[in-house]
Amino acid sequence: MSSPVDVTAVLALQDDCPDLGEIIRQYSIEFDDRGVSYEFVLVLDGLGEARTQRIRESIPKGAPVRMAHFNQSFGEERALAVGYRTARGQLIVALPSYMQLDPGDIHHVLDALGSGYDLVAGWRVPRVDPLTNRLQSWIYNRGMSALTGVRLHDLNCGLTGMHRHVVDEVLVEGNVSRFLPVLAHRQGFKVGEVRIRHLREKGRSGFFGLGVYMRRILDVIALLFITRFTRKPLRFFGMAGGFSVLVGATICAWLFAEYLLGGTQADPRNRASLVIGMSLIVLGVQVFALGLVGEIIIFTSAHTVQDYAVDQDLGPALSEGSQSEGATAATPVGDSGEPVVAAEGVSEDEPLS
Repeated sequence: MSSPVDVTAVLALQDDCPDLGEIIRQYSIEFDDRGVSYEFVLVLDGLGEARTQRIRESIPKGAPVRMAHFNQSFGEERALAVGYRTARGQLIVALPSYMQLDPGDIHHVLDALGSGYDLVAGWRVPRVDPLTNRLQSWIYNRGMSALTGVRLHDLNCGLTGMHRHVVDEVLVEGNVSRFLPVLAHRQGFKVGEVRIRHLREKGRSGFFGLGVYMRRILDVIALLFITRFTRKPLRFFGMAGGFSVLVGATICAWLFAEYLLGGTQADPRNRASLVIGMSLIVLGVQVFALGLVGEIIIFTSAHTVQDYAVDQDLGPALSEGSQSEGATAATPVGDSGEPVVAAEGVSEDEPLS
């Protein structure tokens, strides 16, 4: 099992997986029907010896399965990242850890990847989970679309397919695996989505705890900073520092003008608001300087970092006109920022039943 394969299916397991044997059998049938070589990579997120043994026993005999095991839990995102890095397939597909989706729809994902897309995300249509969960998911996905500019309908879908070069060029470390479509789009890869039949949903229904929402908000803030300001940190720190200096200078100017005009006989130096104003000015200068240091670091390391994807080399014969540099970047999600449903036989207007 050391030679490359056509497709690697990655599953991150955080608990016992009663559906594991059925998942491997069903998807193996689909891969066999397609005539591709394949493997399954199971990443066990700190399950312990007993549960690990149960998972080993549930794997069908002779199935092409490799396993990675964390001694303690590091979360689904990091488990997926390890699975992506250890995959040997030219195409990599992340699968949910239970029979959430119709295995036959894997062909839609592979067809889309074969038609020129670098990464394809699943879109569960129609949703079968409770109304409260669907409402929360709708708000989350619409908010992410507005903040990132990537018009995907279902960032939480457990099915994502991509080419090997996406994993090689896009950073998948930490807790950003769930945002891989956004990061791939930012780097210039061609990203689309396909409609997938949603069979069932497992997990908690209704509203979650405050900690869950806080973690999601922090993830969104981190993603927003990664996608908007990593190339130009001075734009973020400069605006934040400038605003702080402006507020502090306004406070100090108001105190000084009030003293000159006789509005108060108190010495401005004895006013607490003067301390606040000067503190804001100093803080603003420090934040601005932090952004400036970031710009210097990016400038000096720019020759060793490539944060864009090149679709093809046109060569000198085709580099006339607007293609002056001889290369063109990969097309993002749709020509106008809208997602492209790229699966054959899947209608854009009619949801799957």
